[in-house]
Amino acid sequence: MTVPRSARSGARDSSAAASDLVIPNPQKGSVETMAGALQQALAQSIEAKVEARLAEILEGIGDAFYALDEKWRFAYINRAAQEYFGAPAHEMLGRSIWDIFPDSKGTELRHRYEEVAATGIAAAFETEAVGVKGRYLEMRVFPYNGGLGISFRDWTERRRTEEELRESQARLSSLADNLPSCMVFQFYVGAEYYDRHPVYISKACEPLTGISAEEVLADMGLISRLVLPEYREQMNQKGIKALSERKTFDVEFQLRHAKTGEIRWHRMITMPRKLSNGTYIWDGVQYDITDHKRAEEHLRLMVNELNHRVKNTLATVQSLAVQSFYKFGLAPSDDVGTARTAFEARLFALSRAHDVLTRENWEGANLSDVVREACAPFLNQRDDEGRIEIEGASLRLPPAMSLSLSMAIHELCTNALKYGALKTSSGRIRISWSSVSEGDGTRLVLRWEEQGGPPVSPPRRTGFGSRLIQKGLARELNGTAQIAYEPTGVVCTIDVPLEMPHC
Repeated sequence: MTVPRSARSGARDSSAAASDLVIPNPQKGSVETMAGALQQALAQSIEAKVEARLAEILEGIGDAFYALDEKWRFAYINRAAQEYFGAPAHEMLGRSIWDIFPDSKGTELRHRYEEVAATGIAAAFETEAVGVKGRYLEMRVFPYNGGLGISFRDWTERRRTEEELRESQARLSSLADNLPSCMVFQFYVGAEYYDRHPVYISKACEPLTGISAEEVLADMGLISRLVLPEYREQMNQKGIKALSERKTFDVEFQLRHAKTGEIRWHRMITMPRKLSNGTYIWDGVQYDITDHKRAEEHLRLMVNELNHRVKNTLATVQSLAVQSFYKFGLAPSDDVGTARTAFEARLFALSRAHDVLTRENWEGANLSDVVREACAPFLNQRDDEGRIEIEGASLRLPPAMSLSLSMAIHELCTNALKYGALKTSSGRIRISWSSVSEGDGTRLVLRWEEQGGPPVSPPRRTGFGSRLIQKGLARELNGTAQIAYEPTGVVCTIDVPLEMPHC
């Protein structure tokens, strides 16, 4: 039988795997023999293509892979495995793995290989590497092509991280589980804030929230859902910001206890910690601050009551002054009348300074608020706020300094109204300040400068206001205060440390 030309051409065009076959002469054989030879050539061609494709896949995967034949010889080794072993493929192919790694005799790794070869059942396990001490491998061994296929990855760094974390958790647990009112926790965060998951929670979780630590480890959302709705978005935004900036997360919120239903105040503080492998874990504490909040509220009520009583006392003193001076005359031109007016004004200035501090719960005050409150009565008299220019950065002052500076500015304004820039319509006052850093701390330098008023000359005697500023204020604030009577107007310079000395 004559074979068609197309068939003979197809046979010649087959892959290299089929080129070594001897195809019988159709003149001497049968059609069946020719068909069988073509099928064999086609099968070998397909197998070669499959193996080539498989080799591409094995080279592209991230894991190291090698194959052993039935005699334990390397039949294939991908690039990742070559890099791990530190040897090129041509030095290992055809050689027995046991000859290349003689130290494997008696090891768990060799036992596992022989077990898979004998049973034909694949195995996945973790073990210490043979020939590379101190490294740990995650192995997968399975029957392959009459021998074995082995894929593995080095998980040494992950193992070390897990060991470090376990040791850290053991130390943490020994301390944290004995804290009755403070829950200690750790969690990982993935690429997104919402991917976080806890890896440790102390036993205080249950008395604090009503949910056991085991339940929260399985579902972190159990605690999140106890937080009152009005605090959740704020907490999420702060958490996302802390994660992106790798900064401490500190928030106060109200939480409803899962068992009692009681709403209590909690504070949570979480801090990032970088592990040896470069990843981050977040350590945190959560504790009940309800009693602290109640104490704060009680203190606030007491301060408000005290402020109210102080204002009443100042009003009483002012009323007593009026009644005491009344029988001596009321004319402002009289010495007694002048003294009474000055005394009432000073009490009023002190009251205004107290108002500023009261608004801040006596924790301090902004210097600009202190200056404006002290100047306000004098601005209202002239109905022209532009006459006093106030310039300076935002600066917080302690209560004692706020009161002293308020009284000093009141005296300067009083003097300007009687003799200086506020006496004429063309007069102007500029109050400015700055903070100066020095070796012994930061100082406040405040400058009062008058212009456009009547000609100025030094007074013949030192009045109460000058003594209050130059001696009293300087002594109280541990600084200096100088008043210069320049021809263009009075200039007062106050230089005091911003940190008040402790008594």
